[in-house]
Amino acid sequence: MKMIAVLSLTATILASGLPGTAAVHAEKPVLNSSTPMYNAVSAPAIKPLWSLPLATFDPYGTTVTAALAEQGRVFALITGGQLAAYDGASGRKLWKFGADLKPVLVYDQGIVYGLTKEGAVFALSAGGGKKWISVIHADKADNIRPVGDTVYVTQNLTLFALDRATGKLRWKTTETDGSYEAGFSDVREEDGVVLRGYTVQGALSSSQINAYDKSTGKQLWKSFRQQLPLAVKGGLLYSVMDQFMIGDNDPVNKSLHIAVMNLRTGALKGERIYQWTTQPEVPGQYRFGGPNGSAFLSGDDLYVYQDQAVAKYDFTAYSPASKPVQRWSAPNARDYQPLYRLHGGRLLYQNVHNYSMAVLKTVNGQISGFPQGIQAVQTDLYGNGLFVARADGTLDAYNFATFQPVFSVKTATRDFESTLKSGNMIYIRTGGKLLAVKLPPGLMTD
Repeated sequence: MKMIAVLSLTATILASGLPGTAAVHAEKPVLNSSTPMYNAVSAPAIKPLWSLPLATFDPYGTTVTAALAEQGRVFALITGGQLAAYDGASGRKLWKFGADLKPVLVYDQGIVYGLTKEGAVFALSAGGGKKWISVIHADKADNIRPVGDTVYVTQNLTLFALDRATGKLRWKTTETDGSYEAGFSDVREEDGVVLRGYTVQGALSSSQINAYDKSTGKQLWKSFRQQLPLAVKGGLLYSVMDQFMIGDNDPVNKSLHIAVMNLRTGALKGERIYQWTTQPEVPGQYRFGGPNGSAFLSGDDLYVYQDQAVAKYDFTAYSPASKPVQRWSAPNARDYQPLYRLHGGRLLYQNVHNYSMAVLKTVNGQISGFPQGIQAVQTDLYGNGLFVARADGTLDAYNFATFQPVFSVKTATRDFESTLKSGNMIYIRTGGKLLAVKLPPGLMTD
């Protein structure tokens, strides 16, 4: 990458040899400091192949659009709240449907799901043919989640279950207890049990898992201070326990607890405890959450964030004396927060100050941050393509394997939403428009 150094010179002006004059010296600064711009992007600027104006919505005090890129096509809400489909390479319009639709779109197995103004859920084939329109009223729904033969619709504390083939309502449940604060948009189905998370007020607010019977919607059990499941295996559910303000919260000898629960009944069958020691920056200081005691599962590898370190355990071979398979020094928690993802042999982090990325290479523990010297407003990673939208309205594409810049796209605004990708195309959403860009070969893989 090109380095641009900004140099500031202090000049001395000397007037001499002229009758009646004296030497004049420039003032010397107390401090003279410049900030070099490292890793400035040096890559070809390219232009979009085509663009599309999108309908804009303001549901939460911020402007959003609704678009999907799937199977070489773009599905988007356009002027008037119509759903339209386009050929992803050429931008040719293929079909359109409805009007005044809500900004909730999901694609799964060749079907596009969306929401009407009145809150009915519709299902269309990728070719635009209508499969069904449900009769439910979910005008404030935040997610549509097809799972198996069911389509789940979440609307804060309400959960709908629709028959995937017909759209018929199977059941609906709403948590009316005043302690419930919000419902998570994700829904998981395991062996006839539907799992959903909530934020619930106790002595302190925390997450809670609720389990429902898939056939009837009847609540089977609930468990407070439990995070969404790490895994469900052999009829058992594994979930990290929220231990904040429970016990003595020792700042040096710390642990992460995973509850092992019966999937059908919620009964506690055991508990896994992973322990470590740390040295707080301030004696007696206790830090909780994020890199100070959290975990995620990737295959059979359990990654536990242990303050100044990250440890990997074999999830299939737990014992009370379990030792890490590998352990690495972690990025400084004051600057970087984990993203709970492993990609290309690298653990992903994000800078809390400028939102750039950092990675920890699991092969050698090396920590690298990039890009530097910019303010990132949107970051998306697909396969080997890292796409970083900057506050100056530019989107830069990087090769994730090498950190090298590949191309840049200049746009008219800094208001970016998530970048979409399908095949050899990406679709940049910014300022109420969608911009279609063809990828070079090195960034095409998913």
